[in-house]
Amino acid sequence: MKSSALTIAIIDDTPKWVTNAANQIKKINNCLLLVTLHDGFDFVEWCYHHKELPDIALVDVEMPKMDGVQLSDFLTTHFPKIKIIAISSHGHIEVIEDMIGCGAWGFVSKLYEMRNLPFAIEAVANGLVYIDPTLHLKDISREQLMGERNNQKHQLNKLKLSNKQKEIIALYSTSAGQKEIATTLSVSSKTIENRVRTVSEILKVTNRQEFTINSLRQGFTRIARVFR
Repeated sequence: MKSSALTIAIIDDTPKWVTNAANQIKKINNCLLLVTLHDGFDFVEWCYHHKELPDIALVDVEMPKMDGVQLSDFLTTHFPKIKIIAISSHGHIEVIEDMIGCGAWGFVSKLYEMRNLPFAIEAVANGLVYIDPTLHLKDISREQLMGERNNQKHQLNKLKLSNKQKEIIALYSTSAGQKEIATTLSVSSKTIENRVRTVSEILKVTNRQEFTINSLRQGFTRIARVFR
């Protein structure tokens, strides 16, 4: 049964910031920390294996295996009911646009001990976009950035891929192994191998590096520009 409290997930690979975010959550009435995980891919796996999903996911930008932009893009497509708030020490406008443009509703700086996180959670829970005022940015339009994302996804839709094939494009473009992907999707490694082969033929690529580069170049999946 769905909890009546506002449920939160923290996805961050740095224990200090996990603790800090958890302490901020304690300040909010009727708010429950549902799960803490240390990598974006681990959270994807968690979502596939749990019926009760969090209302809001606090997502770090810089993580191994599957960064915050990749995760946000995936959640927006496959678990759209989860609202995303980015938490990051990177305050560059490119990083903020990456996260908001992949579906995040908020962006909170890790500076100043994330003191504005409770305000962000309250705003996003009420359907509002929240950009940390300490970043001094005013020209961030979620509607415009999401429109650009949807245009890129329209190109993906032209390939007439199934949802399972779209999952493979997103997950195989991470650094997760095929066995991990198979476990996440509750299928055999052979099934993943067959799906990768089929999608590779559609994308006209011959190896995983080409697969990832092609997917990124066409906007079928994304990574944070902090890593480029």
